[in-house]
Amino acid sequence: MAGNWFPEDYKTFPFQEGDVLASQKEDEKYGLNKVLRIDKVMLKEGDSINIQGQIFTAPEDDFLLIISMSYGEADFATLDDAILAAKAGEWNVKMGHAPNRSPGAAAGQVLVGHQPVSDSELTGYNQWKELFETGKAGVF
Repeated sequence: MAGNWFPEDYKTFPFQEGDVLASQKEDEKYGLNKVLRIDKVMLKEGDSINIQGQIFTAPEDDFLLIISMSYGEADFATLDDAILAAKAGEWNVKMGHAPNRSPGAAAGQVLVGHQPVSDSELTGYNQWKELFETGKAGVF
């Protein structure tokens, strides 16, 4: 049973693994981003988690979702251009993996397509996951 330590918006995510999302960057161009993995992380009372470089200890049993995504360059002048690129499966990845909490991963994202996640896209995720499971990596 889930506790109430983590906010409710840490426990849901409106997208699925393989979803291709578009977001508008500061320069008003669009980039394409992809949901690689959604991990439900269970913490028992007394377990710790590193969030943005700070260690938090769970006061009760609870869970959160960690959303692993790749982020693309802001290569597209319009959302329509980004949608066409998503359909063609052609965009430049700037960051191959970033683990985030649900609210941050969902912020400003628009669903524009879906592509299965390939093994080659999971290299950074697999490295992070191994370190996370031993307490040597955290989440944004």
